[in-house]
Amino acid sequence: MEEDKVGQYLENGITGGKELHPLQKKKYLGTFQERVITSLTKEQVLTLNFLPELEQKMKEHPDAKLLLNGALPYQSLRPYIQLAEKTGNEFSIVQREEDETDIFLVLAAKQEVATPDVKLEKATPTKEESQTESQPSLLDKIKKLLN
Repeated sequence: MEEDKVGQYLENGITGGKELHPLQKKKYLGTFQERVITSLTKEQVLTLNFLPELEQKMKEHPDAKLLLNGALPYQSLRPYIQLAEKTGNEFSIVQREEDETDIFLVLAAKQEVATPDVKLEKATPTKEESQTESQPSLLDKIKKLLN
């Protein structure tokens, strides 16, 4: 019995202790999925289109921490750091390789949140909507000819 404890102690010292949900923590920049309020992919972070929605979420959760993937250059992360400073939220830059996770920004609570991970998305117009916006209708063309 005593040998088992010593062996386990040595094993933990060499390899580190057992980690709870290591893949989940790797994907969500070091936090558990249950704590994720929202997350953004690399493309979403680079476009900066989600700053207003993210700011709203940060104001709703003032104790939440903003986790940023350090695989992006600092210039790309700076607007999010400024937003965290503006709202008073903590932030941290976590070093993850691009092939380890597709998530580059996480807003995480200190405890489990009731809502699951909500990915921020912009509504993209459907093919029909974009065609109607770009091409004038037949009625518009006739009106233009008559004027």
